[in-house]
Amino acid sequence: MLWQNRGDPHAFSFARFHVHLLSSGSPRCYTLTQQFSSIRNKIMRTRTPGISRIDQPAKRNHGFFVRLQRRGKTHSAFFTDQRHGGRQKALAAAQKHYRKLLAKFGPPLRKRRRWWAEIRRRKGSSSVVGLQKLAVRRHGEVRNFWVATWSPKLHVVRRKAFSFWKYGSMKARQLALRTRRAGLRIMQ
Repeated sequence: MLWQNRGDPHAFSFARFHVHLLSSGSPRCYTLTQQFSSIRNKIMRTRTPGISRIDQPAKRNHGFFVRLQRRGKTHSAFFTDQRHGGRQKALAAAQKHYRKLLAKFGPPLRKRRRWWAEIRRRKGSSSVVGLQKLAVRRHGEVRNFWVATWSPKLHVVRRKAFSFWKYGSMKARQLALRTRRAGLRIMQ
């Protein structure tokens, strides 16, 4: 639930939270304060990905949190303002540590669209991703199909259906599977 405060054009309220955009109006710069509590937490993004600013006055917790994940393992460290002699020095130490982690573990591997297309996200009617058994009711009778789905390029989805009536169940499934695999080969 979002509504804009009438007095300030840069202030918005969400159910229990109040968000105020800084004067720059940039969506990357914002503060978040909780209205119904004396604790005010600030969230500020830094220019370095993998580094987050944490301010928790109630816990006397102020600093930068570094996080890097590779091969399912998370590497993290917290750099406090007090230990490093101020906010700027803590940020510099966090950035240095992040660069050291990147040098050790390397940049993130960019997966190809084909790899993402083969991830099983939910249980379907077949054991193959992108292959679906479909029953359509038309004019009182049920028609069954095997449907192959693929994406040749970004934001484009192609589907091809193979009828049980025309090919038989097994042959329709084979044709749909072949079509899906051919579609995956031409993915960009």
